[in-house]
Amino acid sequence: MKKRLVSIAAVFLFATGILLISVDRSTSHIKQSLAAATIKFEVLPEGNSTQSSSAKVDYYLVYPGILPDHPLYKIKMIRDRIWLWLTVDAAEKSQRLLLYADKRLGAGKVLVEGNKVSLGMTTLWKGEKYLDQAADLVLTAKEKGFNINSASEKIKTSSLKHEEILLELKEKVNGEGKTALEEIIGYLQEIQKKTTSF
Repeated sequence: MKKRLVSIAAVFLFATGILLISVDRSTSHIKQSLAAATIKFEVLPEGNSTQSSSAKVDYYLVYPGILPDHPLYKIKMIRDRIWLWLTVDAAEKSQRLLLYADKRLGAGKVLVEGNKVSLGMTTLWKGEKYLDQAADLVLTAKEKGFNINSASEKIKTSSLKHEEILLELKEKVNGEGKTALEEIIGYLQEIQKKTTSF
């Protein structure tokens, strides 16, 4: 009986230690990933129609970590839900949702490029839903009179980066993958309409 209690206590302490370390690392990743972002535009010489202009969004996407095809991914999802549940401040919660959206975008991109298109599409959808939740939180905060300029700009820039990556992925897939990406892009464009009222 004592051995069992000692082993349960050891497992509990180990799990708590991992959770605390993960929370600490996540907080530092949020600060890095939500640093001020800018958009770079390539300006063409006047009258030069042979070159095409391109707009690249300069936005840092965090490393997605373990992917949905990893056996421990469910633990990561449980951890993410616990962090969201423990986060009560609306601004901090929107940043956390934005972090999750960016991580899902990165993971979905890796999966699609690794020829796991179906799982990649599911992951990309989840990322856009997190982005939508972040946008809704910021809109609610604005309606309540809170200053949300910093958070709203980050969400706008992130949505532009999401669109850029999704359009790149659309060129790499065909058939059902292309159709799924068109739907995801359509959903993202609805989110972008929300951000115009920030």
